[in-house]
Amino acid sequence: MTALIDEDPKARGTNEYFHRDTSGQVNGVSAMMAPTDWGRRGFVIVAAACWTVLSWMPCASGQNSRTSRSADAGSSSTSPPVVTPWDYDPYRVLIWLASDDPAIDADAVEKPLRKFLRRDFDALWRLDIRDTPVAVGTEAMRDLEGLDFQRLASSDLVIAVKRNHPDASQIRYIDDVNRFVDKVTTTSTRRDVITRHIENGKKASLSAIADKLNVIDGDSLKLMRQWPEESTEALFLTRGAAGQLDDPEAKLVIPPLEDQVIQVMKEYDKVFIVTYESLAESGPVVRAVELDTLMRYVGGVKTFSCWSRPEVPGAIGRAVTAAFAPVVRLDDAGTKTSGGLVRGGGLIVDEDSPAMIRVGDVLRPMIRKNDHNGKPLIVGPADWTYVLVTEADQRKVKGNIHAGKSNTLKVRMNNRTFRMGLKVAIDGEQTELRLHAREKPDFPLIGYEIYERELESRHMNFVGRTNWDGRLVIERNDQPLRLFYVKNGGAVLARLPLVPGRATQETAGLIGDDMRLRAEAYVRGVQNAIIDLVAIRELFAARIRLRLERGEIDKAEELLGQLRDQPTNQAIADDLSNKQDEFLKAIGRDPNQRRKVDNLFATTRETLVKFINGRLLSELEVEVLNARKKADSAPSQSEPDPKDEDPFG
Repeated sequence: MTALIDEDPKARGTNEYFHRDTSGQVNGVSAMMAPTDWGRRGFVIVAAACWTVLSWMPCASGQNSRTSRSADAGSSSTSPPVVTPWDYDPYRVLIWLASDDPAIDADAVEKPLRKFLRRDFDALWRLDIRDTPVAVGTEAMRDLEGLDFQRLASSDLVIAVKRNHPDASQIRYIDDVNRFVDKVTTTSTRRDVITRHIENGKKASLSAIADKLNVIDGDSLKLMRQWPEESTEALFLTRGAAGQLDDPEAKLVIPPLEDQVIQVMKEYDKVFIVTYESLAESGPVVRAVELDTLMRYVGGVKTFSCWSRPEVPGAIGRAVTAAFAPVVRLDDAGTKTSGGLVRGGGLIVDEDSPAMIRVGDVLRPMIRKNDHNGKPLIVGPADWTYVLVTEADQRKVKGNIHAGKSNTLKVRMNNRTFRMGLKVAIDGEQTELRLHAREKPDFPLIGYEIYERELESRHMNFVGRTNWDGRLVIERNDQPLRLFYVKNGGAVLARLPLVPGRATQETAGLIGDDMRLRAEAYVRGVQNAIIDLVAIRELFAARIRLRLERGEIDKAEELLGQLRDQPTNQAIADDLSNKQDEFLKAIGRDPNQRRKVDNLFATTRETLVKFINGRLLSELEVEVLNARKKADSAPSQSEPDPKDEDPFG
């Protein structure tokens, strides 16, 4: 495992993320409205302007205090952060643009793009527009749909220090590396990155690192081979390569370089990664995804066509607007309902604003829990959980929780725990649901029944069965959020809230019910065998007693021997125990399935004890023994009449 020093100010053990300084980013509040719109909107503008002025006054340097802290993790601010209410706090937004056309870059589109976005986001966003770093742009152009935080951050440059270094416990920041590490091994390509930053006058701490660099000939693979060497103290390489270092474990330190993904995530709330593909098969297109930096969550891809270069800024604006997911801070989350404040809700001046949350909208809850260093222990969407908004005004919302498991959002809140809800965008017409065995994606659950339950009642409708690959297509209708149940063999296996059209495919890993059904089939077979055995035993008893009545003791003893050869209670009980152990081992730790199997076998054992016991055999043995004693003491009798043969054969 690789230790990560990820000092995220918006996620450290403080309330800084919710009470933040916005100095140096004041662009004013939008006044693009008709003169007749004054009144409530006028009050909002005045209030927003007041908050802006208040947040600017304590830091007249024009430099965002939080940004400066993020850029140099080793420094500390001498002035306390300015408190900005959540519902009047604008988003800090970065648009990263990657293009295959040299004429389309951030400088070319910035002015018309800002003009396009001003109407909806002037009061809500503090916006920067830049070209993507080369590595990020390459990933985005290659596979925007598959982009996630890990892939984005893997291109960041880090210093990997050995965990067994004598001063490893004291090394946290770049200044600590300068102080305790004598030599940092790297390649010429990585050295040039630091050289360019030094030439541009960036960070004096980098100059000290440059003096410690030990440059080798070769690529990243050769650099990684230096890690086991005793002479190697630290390596300067990408985060993705550092994640593969082990023996000894690596401790990562983030250098203050520009356009590092981790660094950008500290400085912004939303990062939109936009690509312009002039040579796409379907014609020139703009595509965009949103990265929510706190939750490290990448949304769906939004695509818009543009047939000429002048149309590109407008297409980017539409794509970014469509990708934008407003955030709700879920302050109150019970077992059935949740509510909270809309980020920047007090700055909304238009009822048609993309930041507005309305009744009927769906929120996707997300949770982040940090350790004391700000590193996320848990981060991302709550599994199969949504909030359907039932009450909403401009700043506050409330809704019903629909979750696959109970108490999904009931977490202990503190300064290191964050609970948010992102508005769900529904663009598609259907979603393909795929079911597979838990932790076995290649093992589809075939023929499982899917039922839909109405949200306001318990009525359920049959939807369909999964196909040979565990798939079933769910069509979108007028209900944005729908509740589905998975059944197999009459047993409910899972509850799956779903928003058809949100994503192309939703995948659920379930503990399959096949093993329980096998256990049920086995138990039913044993129960039928017990019924047959009861009938056979009663038949033997009747024949034995008939022989005794006729004085045919030898034949009665022969039948008694055959009865003894029939399966006994102990033999059947042992087989049941062995089979039960096999089924429980195959099921694993799922308590629900184990309980059902245990109940099946317990019922069968009760039946076995009740109907298959040694009482009948003991009674017959006594009867045969008494008949034998009586026959030995009585005078011999003539042979029985052939007409009196055993009617049972």
